[in-house]
Parts: sequence; structure tokens; C-alpha cells
Amino acid sequence: MDIDIFQLPGILRRRLRYVILTVVVCLVLAFVYVLRLTPLYTSSTELLLDPKGLVTGGADPVNVTTPAPQDQSAVDSQIYVMQSRATLEEVADKLNLARDPFFATAIKKAKNERDRLMAVVTALKTHVTIERAGQSLVFSISAEHPNAATAADIANSIAAVYLRQLDEARANAARRASSSFQLQASELRDRVLKAELAVEKFKAENGLVSTGQQGLVIDQQVAGLNQQLIDARATEERQRTIYEQAKKLTIDAIESGAIPEVLQSTSIGLLRDRYVNLLDRRSQLATSLGGNHPQIKAINSQIANMQSAIEQELGRVRQSMKSSYERAVADTKALTTQLEKMSATSFDSSAAQIKMRQLESEADAVRTLYKAFLSRAEELGQQQSVNTDNSRVITAAVPMPKSSTVLKLVILVAAGLFGFVLGSALAVLRELLARQAPTSETLGRRTGFPVLARIRTPRPHTKPTLLRRLPFVGGAAEEPPLPLGENHPAIRALAGQLVERLGAQAPATVLFATPKPMREATGIVADTVQALLDLGHDVLYAPGDLAERSQRPTRFGRPSLRGALEREREDTGPSGDLLRYDLFRARRGSTRPMPEDRGHRFVIVNACGTQAADFLPSLMSHADALVPILDMRDTPQEDLAGYVDALGGKPEIVLGTVVVEA
Repeated sequence: MDIDIFQLPGILRRRLRYVILTVVVCLVLAFVYVLRLTPLYTSSTELLLDPKGLVTGGADPVNVTTPAPQDQSAVDSQIYVMQSRATLEEVADKLNLARDPFFATAIKKAKNERDRLMAVVTALKTHVTIERAGQSLVFSISAEHPNAATAADIANSIAAVYLRQLDEARANAARRASSSFQLQASELRDRVLKAELAVEKFKAENGLVSTGQQGLVIDQQVAGLNQQLIDARATEERQRTIYEQAKKLTIDAIESGAIPEVLQSTSIGLLRDRYVNLLDRRSQLATSLGGNHPQIKAINSQIANMQSAIEQELGRVRQSMKSSYERAVADTKALTTQLEKMSATSFDSSAAQIKMRQLESEADAVRTLYKAFLSRAEELGQQQSVNTDNSRVITAAVPMPKSSTVLKLVILVAAGLFGFVLGSALAVLRELLARQAPTSETLGRRTGFPVLARIRTPRPHTKPTLLRRLPFVGGAAEEPPLPLGENHPAIRALAGQLVERLGAQAPATVLFATPKPMREATGIVADTVQALLDLGHDVLYAPGDLAERSQRPTRFGRPSLRGALEREREDTGPSGDLLRYDLFRARRGSTRPMPEDRGHRFVIVNACGTQAADFLPSLMSHADALVPILDMRDTPQEDLAGYVDALGGKPEIVLGTVVVEA
């Protein structure tokens, strides 16, 4: 069972003791913590880190505006560099923190000056926080100390020491790298000269002529012939396809208009139009004239002549396509022969070309290395004297003295709010445990009577219409309840129970009642009556309304004639002179005769919040069975036992209960 958000105020009022107790406990714990709290002041400095300063020799001394690539791992690693032992040790020595009373506890066990300094560094690291602002290059260095001025000095000193160490590390790395690059560049210069001389000597010995970037002349000729051969083969295939289509073209295809696009010409189009017109003309004349009519014969002669003309035109087209195809085949064959001759010539110098390309590759590789080492050595040599690192402090730390009273009040308020939330959660949890849906056996034990039927009804919407449309407010989806009616399983089970337990007491009077009005009660009673009728039992039903004056007995003891003619009504039930009774008979088959005995098997009285409830004591004295309808939706389980007691005496006639739940 779930709880609607609009039910929370009522739940908190009923379970107020959980909220109060939890708030008190949280406030007491917070008060004890506040009494033992030592105020610490925090000062922060902001540092902008330039990625060029992190890449050793990575900056361009000529174009300092070129952004260096950002290595996220290298940037994040600077947090550990800032709070490393080397940095904090220099800060502790610079500020003489070994004499600071705040760190006196940390150096009690130190034996010498070095141990005291290491102990101070370890303690200082726990009071220094370094954070990166999102994915930016801004770092915030925060230091805690009971003295606001000392906290600001620690934060500023860490930033200054880190920037100086960063510059020194970059300069030393550039100096070492420059020396190494210059030494290797001198060795590569000799190798480049030897490789280039070997390439030129080999070309002269083997007669390999090249045209700059385009390569050897013979290779260019082979590539050109190969491209021409590819184009010629494509043309040959295209002409062959056109020729095949022309050979398959017939009079019938022309008549239907199925002419390939490549074979369409002005002459064929004109002949086809005239041919189609003649066919249409013959069809028109055939409907009004005989087959031997002179006009029909003339049209047939024209059609035959037109077919002959079309065949001649098709022959001309086929011959033209055949000539084009043969010309394309000849071009392909000629290019193939020429390419084979050129390839044979190229194969003769292939071994020399392979050796030449090998020598050129070696020369290019050595030349590329030489240029890279020479350029790098020059850049690193300039970086030793040019500082292009733009890392700097953008916001220096300043003393921020403040009262700890506000912090203590915030802690107490937060503890109170946490206690309220925790208490509310406990209250809701207790309410959920109390609202767990009981079984039929549990309800029977609590009320003292068996449960005849459990009817689930739709839960009413307590949220506003706009909130119900929001998917994240509507809650988890659940299976909708079955609609009420005589075919409802619970209604059929209830009717079966009445027939089984009261069928022998014909007629049996059954009284349905509720301790307070219920919207679904009247529908449940009416559906039960219909279910009894479906089972083949006649029912005398009192819906709970008072009898009209026209239906009440006159002073002569008879109902009015007009009322008797309007509807078949009975007044033989309990309090028949006050309540309106309707006699409903079970449906019989058309071939089955009506019985002579028109009596009824059941008398059903609806006293569920109707006018008949005013006569409940009188009705209970005539009832054979009482069926209370209990509402489980808005009543706690501990009040279920009082439902039946609220109906009045005669508990021995209670047949069982009908439970309505959400």
C-alpha cells in the first residue's frame, strides 16, 4: 500500500511523537559536537595554470600565442605536486611552522629538527585542500589554521613555491634536452650527406630519369596507358549492352512503348506514333464496319507498310550499334597491346627502381630526423632564456576572520532539519507497516466474522489534474481493478455464499448495512441482486427508499389502482408499509412455462446509508442474515473491530462481512 503526498500532514499529526523524539536526539548530539568544536579559519588562493609550462620544451618561443595541447592527466597530477612533501617542506621551513602552537601536538614525539619538520609537513597536509574548478585550468589552494593570517600565508606560500619549482623544472629539462639534441644532430648531418650521394650515384649508373615529384617517366607512361585501357573497357561494355538491347527490340516492344532510353531516336518515335495512330484508327473502324470493308483493307495495308518501315529503321539502328561496339572492341585491343609492350619495358628496370626507392627512403628518413633534431635543439636553446609560461596567481589569499557562532547555529539548524526529516521518515514507515493489507483470515479474526467477499475499487485521485499528468509524480503503474457488476468475481462469490447458506430458508431476508454512508455500497447490493437473478432465484428487493403515498395502503387497506398498474411491487417484506419493495423474477427460457408459484427465494434490504437505515432496529428483528459492508480505504485496521459493534445487537445473525478496499 502506498501513501499519497497529500496524506503526509495527517500522518505526521498522528505520529508526532516520532518526529519530536528524533529532533530532540539530533539536537542533543549536535549541541555536544558544537561544544567540542575548535574554530578554524580558511583562506584560499586561486592559481591559473598554463599548460605550456607543463610540457617540457613544448612551447614555441617564436609564436607564444599558440595554445599547447591539454593533457588532462598531466593537469590533474599538479594537485599532487602542489601538496607534495617537497613543496610543503619548503613552505613549513619558510614560515617556521615547527614553532607554531597549532602543530605542537604533531611534533611531540620528534627527536631532532628533521623529524619535527617531517611531522609538521604531515600535519600540514591534512589542513591543506587543493581543488580544480571543473575542467578549467584554475586551481584553488585552501589552508586551515586557528589564525586567519597564518592560514592566508600558508596558501600564498604554497602557490609561490609551486610556481618557482615549476619554472626551475622546466628550465632544467630544456637545458638537458637541448644538449642531447645537439649531439645527435651533428651525427645525423653526416649520415644525410652520405645517403644523398648514394642515391644520385645509383641513378646515374642505371639511367633512371625522373621528373621531380611525379616520379620516373616510364612509370608515368604506364599509368596513363592503364587509365586509358580502363576507360576503353568501360566504353566497350556499354556499347555491348546497347547492341544487345537493339538486337532484342521488336515491333511489339515499340508498340507498347518499351524502348530503352539509349535507343530512343526521333525517327523511331515518329514511326511509333504513326503506327499507334493507325492501330487506333483500325480499332475505331472495326467497331462500325466489317472486316472486308475497303477502308479496313486500306488501313491494314498502311499498317503493314508502317511495320516494314519500322523493321528497316530497327535494322539501321542495330547496324549502327554493332559498328560502335566493334569500334570499342578494337580500341580496347589496341590499348591492351600497347600497355603490354610498355609493361615489358618497365619490368626490365624494376630491380633498379626497387634499389633506388630503398636508397631514397633511407635518405628521406635520415633527412627528416636531422631536421627534427636540429629544429628541436634550437627551440630548447632559446627556451632557457625565454620564459613563456603564463601560470600565475589570479587571487591571493587574504585573512578571513569570522565568528564561529554562525557555524554553530548552522550545525544546530541542520541537525534539527535532519531530525525532522528522519522523524518524518520513521512516521511514514510506521504508517506503511500499519497499513499493510491484511488477509481474509486476519480480517476475520479482528472483526469476529468471516469475510464473504473482498472488493477492490479504484483509488480516488487526490492530486491536482496537472500533477497527475506528470510521469514522475504519478507513481508506479499498477494493475487497474476490475469494474463492478454482477459478473465481478467477488459479487458472484457473495451470491453463491447466500444461496449456499440461506437457500433452504425460503424466503430468506438478508439485510445489508454500513456504519456510515459509502458510495459503492448501493452498487454492491444491486449487483448482488442481479447475480442472484442470474443464478435463477427470484428476489424481493428494497433499495432503501420510502414507499410513495400512492403505493402506501389506503384507509381501506388497499394500494391505489394507478400505483398497481405502474409497476409490480410487493409490500410483504419487513416494514412493507414504509419501504418500497420491487419484485424481480429470474429470467426463464421462452420454451419453459412460468411456474404457478410466484413466490420469491430472497428478500434483500439495502440499509447502506439509505432511508431504510433509520429503521435498522426494526429491520434487524425480521432479518435472517446481516451482511455488514466495511470500508478499508480510510479507516485504520485497529478500528475494524468496532465496525460491527456500531451496527447494533444480534451478532449471531451476522452471516459475514464484505470488505471494500483500494
